[in-house]
Amino acid sequence: MYRCPKCNKKLLQRNNSYQCENRHTFDIARRGYVNFVVGSSRQHGDDKEMIRSRTEFLTLDHYAILRNKLAQLLVELQPSTVVDAGCGEGYYTNYLAKQIPDAEIYGFDLSKVGIDYACRAKTKVHYAVANVVHLPLVNDFVDVLLSVFAPYEISEVKRIVHKDGYFIKVGPGARHLYQLKEILYKEVYENVEDTLDCEDFELWKEICLTDEIHVVGQKAIHALFQMTPYYWKSPKEGSERLQQVEVLDSEIAFVIQIYKRK
Repeated sequence: MYRCPKCNKKLLQRNNSYQCENRHTFDIARRGYVNFVVGSSRQHGDDKEMIRSRTEFLTLDHYAILRNKLAQLLVELQPSTVVDAGCGEGYYTNYLAKQIPDAEIYGFDLSKVGIDYACRAKTKVHYAVANVVHLPLVNDFVDVLLSVFAPYEISEVKRIVHKDGYFIKVGPGARHLYQLKEILYKEVYENVEDTLDCEDFELWKEICLTDEIHVVGQKAIHALFQMTPYYWKSPKEGSERLQQVEVLDSEIAFVIQIYKRK
């Protein structure tokens, strides 16, 4: 149910590509994904090093508590169509595909490297390179739209989630990675939880998950650091302090907000 990012006409698969009635064509890559980014945008998403670091950390399953809860929620909702907008390397997406095998699942990310990594799992997920604020999907198509630590555009959420569908938004809880921040910064503040302000959606359920992680080795600690926004915002002396740490014990906290489309 793709639509053309150039003219918004419906795309149909023709052999190894998708094409609309205006003959705009998007080839299917060897790994099976489609690149829907058009024009000369300077945005390319996370680079290879960032994706590799995130993959290395997530495969250690320190965030399994979140992955498992999302799977449980989707099993309960029994959606026919799920979109993971900002899926990155597919850690959550590929797991969900195994837990709800009857659903059609789509994963989008601006990082071509991330989508390539996601496809390596060889699940049935439909992966595509695309900007999450301009998703190449037809209107009123989605049962569940998932956004895990990813940006979103509420107008796009409204456009593709049908009536009585769900938008599941995951963000950091107040003390997520608090002990990591204590190493990086002199003054540490709790995270401010974000809420959706849109009259077209009502908050159906909110779930707060907390746990503690024990990260061993500088390589794993650096991988965690690199997948956070603190990697770009931390002072040099804070980064240098973290480089001396071989074992990190930290709280993790996630807020899952489930909004229902009115």
